[in-house]
Amino acid sequence: MLRRIYLEGHWRYQLLRYVCIGGAVFTIDVGLFQWFTISKLQTMVAATLAYSVAVAAHFTLNKFANFRAHDRAIHEQATTYFVVVIFGWLLTLAVISVGVGWLRWAPLPAKLLAVGVNLPVGFLGNRYLTFGPGILARARSFFRTNLER
Repeated sequence: MLRRIYLEGHWRYQLLRYVCIGGAVFTIDVGLFQWFTISKLQTMVAATLAYSVAVAAHFTLNKFANFRAHDRAIHEQATTYFVVVIFGWLLTLAVISVGVGWLRWAPLPAKLLAVGVNLPVGFLGNRYLTFGPGILARARSFFRTNLER
C-alpha cells in the first residue's frame, strides 16, 4: 500500500492542500477561541464552540477543495470523518500523556509532537476512509485479500 501511495503522484498535492487547510483551520480554532474568551464566554464553552466550527470547516474544505469526494453520501463521509477525528483525538491524548507523564515535557511541546504524529494519520485516514470508499469497504477489501492467501 505504501508503494502505491508513493507512486500516485497527486497525493503530494493533496498532502500539501491538507497541510494548508489544517493551518487555516488551526487559525479559525485559535482565533475563535480567543474571541470567545475575550467576550467573557466560559473557557470550556469557548473551546468547544471554536473546535466545533474548526472541525466543520476542516471537513467541508477537505471534502470540496482537497479530496473533491462526491462518490459517497455526505452523511456517510461525515460519520467516517467523526471516527477518524475521535481516533486522532485519542492519539493526541496518548502522545501528550507520554510526553508530559513519562518524558517530563511541558504540555506545549507534547501537543506539538501530537500534531506532528496526527498529521500523517489524519491525512491517510481522511484520504482512504473518509473521502475514499469508507471504513467498511476498506475492511472487506483487506480481509478478502488476506484470507485468500
